[in-house]
Amino acid sequence: MCHTPVPGNGGPASNGARPPKVGKVFFVAAGVGDDSICHSVLRLASELRRRGTEVAMACGGGPLVAGFRQRGIATIVMGRLANPRLPLLAPRALLDDVARFAPDLLHFFGRPMARWAARLAALADKPYVLTVTTFAPHGQRARLPGDWKRGAIMAVGEELREELVNQAHIAKDAIAVIPIGIALGEYERYQATHDRTAIPVVGTVGPLTPERGCEYFVRAAKEILDRGFEAQFLLAGNGPELSRLRRLIHELRIDKWVTVAESVPDYRQMIAVLDVCVIPAVREGLGLDVLEAMACRKPVVATGAGPACSLISDGETGLLAPKKDPATLAEKVIRLLRKPELAQSLVNAAYRMVSERYSLEATTDRLLGFYARCIERSEAR
Repeated sequence: MCHTPVPGNGGPASNGARPPKVGKVFFVAAGVGDDSICHSVLRLASELRRRGTEVAMACGGGPLVAGFRQRGIATIVMGRLANPRLPLLAPRALLDDVARFAPDLLHFFGRPMARWAARLAALADKPYVLTVTTFAPHGQRARLPGDWKRGAIMAVGEELREELVNQAHIAKDAIAVIPIGIALGEYERYQATHDRTAIPVVGTVGPLTPERGCEYFVRAAKEILDRGFEAQFLLAGNGPELSRLRRLIHELRIDKWVTVAESVPDYRQMIAVLDVCVIPAVREGLGLDVLEAMACRKPVVATGAGPACSLISDGETGLLAPKKDPATLAEKVIRLLRKPELAQSLVNAAYRMVSERYSLEATTDRLLGFYARCIERSEAR
């Protein structure tokens, strides 16, 4: 199938030119929960409004609805959107709301919204963007139905785009890689430095899923302790791996040195107490945890999975270790703990990189360029 090119870099704004003006965008999401992704959507909507783009949204509900409305974003709650796998019977009320708002483009969030996105965009006769933040579930085909002449995909990482190209057979020029933007001002209170004479804290923060590879963090903690290095370890998050990780900690007899924090209302509070942030992922779609640690001015040791390879220049903005290799992971952590001047150098370089390339302002520039290209492509159909 032939596609009009949509630049993978997000459009003309990414080369330093002034981003184009887009008048109105209508967001559609299954729900807006109290999680990092939904908070990033809220920040994006606010940044677009600050730049003069009108934003309205329809969603299936959630605790952040009030937050959107408080920021002046007209938000319509429709229960049917909470389950986008229901039959594709587009609510007439939603189509009427889209028609009244008269957006230049529809922006859908989440892989499960793909079928709804194509259907609603066709009925409304509007171009659309679908943001994809996750891989296909393990063991399932990476299918993503859609009309990729009318629509385009915003993938938050290069590895996600490769999956969509190689497994879902979507043309690469229909997909832009635009990472989630970091609102740096919100991270200033999490940037405190610690007493160098205190016992260092090494941790990993995020959902405890198989893809995050937290088993290798626990085994690396055992390696560090076995080598006689004194440290405390923090495993912060919840998820399906929690019970297995607790058993592993007990089997390795390191309970005394590992704290498990299940209830984490704000991951940044956990990152703030760390001396080294470890990201041991075996498969990662977002890279948001890497960027958040960098924004909190923490040195990062990550495995070479997903966005970490593109976000981290080994030895310059962080340290990289092979996947599923706790011994090397331990070596990298010990290196940073023994060389605080190296850790500080990595922190400074990483923070500059986030400021220049991954701030909310920078990624919104790229997204506006992408929007403009999608609208131009639709008008040329």
